[in-house]
Formats: sequence, structure tokens, C-alpha cells
Amino acid sequence: MQGAPSFDSWTILFLFAIGLGLFLSSIIGTSKNRNNLPIAFLLLGFSIILIQYVLYWTKHTTLFPYLGMLPHVCYYSTGPLLYLYFQKIYHKKPSLSYSPHFIPALLVLFTYASLLINRLGGDLEIPWLWFSRNPWFIALHLSIYFILCLKLKLAQKSATQYDQLRAKWSKALLFLYGTFTLAYSSYYILVRFPFFNNEWDYAISIVMSFSIYTIGYFVIKEPQIFNGEFFSEVFLPKKQIASEEDVMEESLYEKLIRCMENEKPYTNNELRMVQLADQLGFSAHFLSKVINEKSGKNFNQFVNDYRLEEAQQLLLELPNEPIKTIYFEVGFNNKATFYNAFKEKYKCTPSQFRKTHISSQIHKTGV
Repeated sequence: MQGAPSFDSWTILFLFAIGLGLFLSSIIGTSKNRNNLPIAFLLLGFSIILIQYVLYWTKHTTLFPYLGMLPHVCYYSTGPLLYLYFQKIYHKKPSLSYSPHFIPALLVLFTYASLLINRLGGDLEIPWLWFSRNPWFIALHLSIYFILCLKLKLAQKSATQYDQLRAKWSKALLFLYGTFTLAYSSYYILVRFPFFNNEWDYAISIVMSFSIYTIGYFVIKEPQIFNGEFFSEVFLPKKQIASEEDVMEESLYEKLIRCMENEKPYTNNELRMVQLADQLGFSAHFLSKVINEKSGKNFNQFVNDYRLEEAQQLLLELPNEPIKTIYFEVGFNNKATFYNAFKEKYKCTPSQFRKTHISSQIHKTGV
């Protein structure tokens, strides 16, 4: 006779995790944003595995004999589901060729269905039974998909706000899945040693429960991941992403031009790109990119052009002002740099430029 349910504090915690997992799975799975379906099924899979563990520890597996092989289907589904989700959030659109990833899970599902038929009086040969129940195949399968997801994660860079959120979210998922894989594999290694404690089996369920609670935390703390806002940003078509970036670059360039004309930061002899970027409120990297693309010049060339324009005006407006004073006032630090830049732009020295243009003005006025 089966005894009364023997729940302890751990199994009660796992029951709460199961309830939360099923609830989150239904909420995420029925939302309008279909991109989160892999996470919904991942939560469902963890919940089913947890149910089987709780039944085992409370010695009630005989009450639900038909659930015996179902967790194994979930084990072989979690990796492909997570990999599919990573492909979605990292713009790697799955093709029809993605379906083979679920072949192991389908084979186990066939085995599970065959066992059910046999229990109901059928007589089917089950060729894949050894594969379905072998924990080392499961551990290998989990490890392979952890590595595949990790490779996708490491190949990406964080730039925008949503890239950073995506990195945070994918890092959390990888940590949880990697810990789950490690806990599962470690159990079947340590169980062979005499010092093994059966209660260490709880570690696998603790990790799955923690995973469910963590995803629940993200649902509350970062709802944009699940409500479509996150995916509307990370799934923007490339043309739309490019156009938004172009708009931002154009906006910065206009702001830069206004700053150069009105505030004249180039007159600072010690001006650096970092200082100008801070003044404009953008990163130095982005400022450099904008200057290169919009003006076709590097930072020094761009700044020196403004200095030279200012210098040639002062040479004419202040004909008696020493050239040294002028080039220092417009931002140049030394004569050589100023003269080389001036000659390259105006094809003459500052002295020749001043003399030629002043003579021309005198000739026009007839003085």
C-alpha cells in the first residue's frame, strides 16, 4: 500500500516552483508575442521534470505510472528550445533545417508512446528504449546545446540599450542552463562513489526551480522582454535599424556643426576627441564614426579645418597681428603644424595669403 504523501520543505518548494512554472508557461505561451514560445515550452518542460522528481521523492510514482518516460522527452527538448530562442534574439532566423534538432526528442516521444500502448495491452517492439533512458546521452545532449548557445552569445556585442538587456537576459539563461547541465551530469558521476548522498539528487530540482523563479523575476522586473517591446527592438529589419542609425548620426552631426560654429571648441589648444564627445553627450567612438562618415575626414583634419578657416579670417581682419598670436588663438600649438596645414589647404603660406588678399582689397578700393 502506498503511504500518505511525505512532503518535506524541499518538495513543498518544488511544488511552488511547478505551480509558478506552469503559470508562467501559460501566460507567456498565450501572449501575442509568439517569439517567446520556446521559453514557454522550456518552462513547461522543467515543470514536468520537477513533477516526476516530486512523485519519486514522495514515493508516489506508482500513482502516475504513465509519466515515467515523459521527463526524458523534456530533457531532449530543452536544449533545442533554448537554442531556437537564442537564434531568435540574435537575428539568426531558423530555416526549415532546424527541425532535425528535435529528432532525439521525437524518438523518445515515440518510445514513450510505445510504452503506453504496451501498458494498455499492445505488443510493440521499442528499438530506441536504450537511447531514451541512458543518462549519458542526455548529459551529452544538454552539453552540446549549452556550447551552441554559448557560441551564439559570445559572437555578439552590446551597443544599444536593448543589446545590453539582451546580453543580460541571455547570460542569465546560459547560466541557468549550464548549471542545470552540470548538476545533471554530476549526479550520474557522483552516484558511482560510496560517499554519495541520495539527497544530492535534489540539486537538479533546485537548479530547475531556481530557473523558474529567475524567469519569473525577469517577467516582473524586465517585462519588455516578454511583452513584445524587447523583440520589436531586437527584431527590427536591417534597413529600419540602418535608417534609425542614420537619423541618429545626422542629428549628432548637426549638433556638432552648431557647436563648432557657435561655441568654437577648436580654439582650445588641448582639445581631444573625448572632451568634445563629452561636451556633445555621445561616446568618442560614435563621434569618430560620425565625423568620418559625414565629413570624410578624421578628427584632427575636421578640427583643423575650423582652425584654418578662423585663422584666414583673422589674418585679413587683423593685418598687424603677429601670425604666431593668430595660430595660437585659433587652437594650433606650434608654427610647423599650422604652416603645413595652411599650405595644404590654401596652397600658400599665411604671410603670402595675407599679403595677396590685402593687396587685392587695396586694388579694388583704389587706395
